[in-house]
Amino acid sequence: MSVVKYIGRTTDFRGKTLWELVGNLRDFGVGRLLIRNKFQRYEEPCYMRILKVEVTPHDPAKDPIRKVAVTVEKTWRGVVSPKPVTIYSTSYKPDYELVPKEEEQKYLNNNKKVSEQILANSIDFPPLLREFIRQETGVQEPTMKVHHKQTHNKLVRLAKDGEKPTIECTMGLGRPASPKLYENVL
Repeated sequence: MSVVKYIGRTTDFRGKTLWELVGNLRDFGVGRLLIRNKFQRYEEPCYMRILKVEVTPHDPAKDPIRKVAVTVEKTWRGVVSPKPVTIYSTSYKPDYELVPKEEEQKYLNNNKKVSEQILANSIDFPPLLREFIRQETGVQEPTMKVHHKQTHNKLVRLAKDGEKPTIECTMGLGRPASPKLYENVL
């Protein structure tokens, strides 16, 4: 009896590539729902509705990986993307599944959405930088202003005046593995 030994990187992908899915469907599956297994870990619905498929000639000698450009209406964690998204660079990954027609309503009727998180407007400096700033400026508790890029799928925003943040970011040493090493420091 021989023992099978796998060599190389492991993967947690489950499913088929986009080309394997859309290439076997009538009209390349336009109007059907797809899921990416990687995103099924969230309780909010994550799925894509196929809007358009661009099929290009493929030469296996030049590129052994078959990619396909698929334009989809993407719903990620219950939030529908305002613009169609084109999937091309990740279409070769064997992580996509076609949602059976009888199960499509389960995804479409799920109204769960990710809750909005609120960040503080300013945070403390890291400990060593804080000490340098104290020595240079004399300010005892210096803080730095937080900048946050707002996009349609990041449901995080900065706190408005008088609003309490839901996410607290603190700088510090944390709980060291050996507290004895940090005695009489700072």
